[in-house]
Amino acid sequence: MMFARTVDARGVTEARAEIVEALVAPLTPGERTLIVQLVARSFVDSYAHALERRDPSALIAWVDKMCETHGASPVVGKLFASACTSFDAFLEEHAFDDAVRRPLRTLNGALQSVVGKPRGRVQADLSHLDEVDAAIEELVSKLDITDPLTAEHSRAVAAWCGRLSRRLTLDDREASFVSRCGMIHDIGKVTTPPTILQAPRKLTDDEWKVIREHTVAGELIIREDDRLACFASAIRNHHERLDGHGYPDHLDRDAISHAIRIVTVADCFNAMIGRRPYRPPMPPSLALEELDRHAGTQFDPEVVEAMHQVVNPR
Repeated sequence: MMFARTVDARGVTEARAEIVEALVAPLTPGERTLIVQLVARSFVDSYAHALERRDPSALIAWVDKMCETHGASPVVGKLFASACTSFDAFLEEHAFDDAVRRPLRTLNGALQSVVGKPRGRVQADLSHLDEVDAAIEELVSKLDITDPLTAEHSRAVAAWCGRLSRRLTLDDREASFVSRCGMIHDIGKVTTPPTILQAPRKLTDDEWKVIREHTVAGELIIREDDRLACFASAIRNHHERLDGHGYPDHLDRDAISHAIRIVTVADCFNAMIGRRPYRPPMPPSLALEELDRHAGTQFDPEVVEAMHQVVNPR
């Protein structure tokens, strides 16, 4: 299924907040959770990308993954079941060009089929884990469905955090906390459109803005579970820098905790040596050089030195 022609989707992106309100309006107040609103927002972004690329296949595949990820809850499926109708009604009310509206009618049938698919309810055996680790594993399992590469990266970051914690002589409680932060640091990407998350090319400025939203989205997801609320700051701030030029809050060095500094180094190092759709892995020696280059500005020098010792133990 192809859209007829490329459509300028800037108006859709600019009206995203209002469209999200229209998409969640058919739901009951109790169903309009933060995660549902985040999914609705990503649906709007994905539709805008589909218009620009004349191809809705990535959007349909993403909806399918979202329904699979949130299969235990019917609310996401309910959102998608009415999404095209609500979206079209908003665009009509606000006098959008028919070229922007027409593809929604084509999409509606495809989305109804996706939402109506029978889905398994296989749950991982979490009986051997405590409540916190069980909640974390459940989240990472959802990330695995949404984007296996990001889930693989998250597990690796957790492992690096554990090694760094031991090298930095953190006690068991602190080391466990940091590793858990590493495991869920990218959980906000469960709502990032796949056309951006898996793009085999350099991202545009607008796409980078969407990617950076995963930190705030992750914090909102974490805060919905009281068992995980203690990790919220690390999830929100793992892209902060010592020089104050990080995001989303531009924290200065004194406001960045030791746990966040460890996660930041582990995250960036593994991102450099790991697989990415747009580039081959970097050799660990070059990744260490890159950490050295930004020690003191982006990274904590003590944690960078610990990473050297972890990668090249004496």
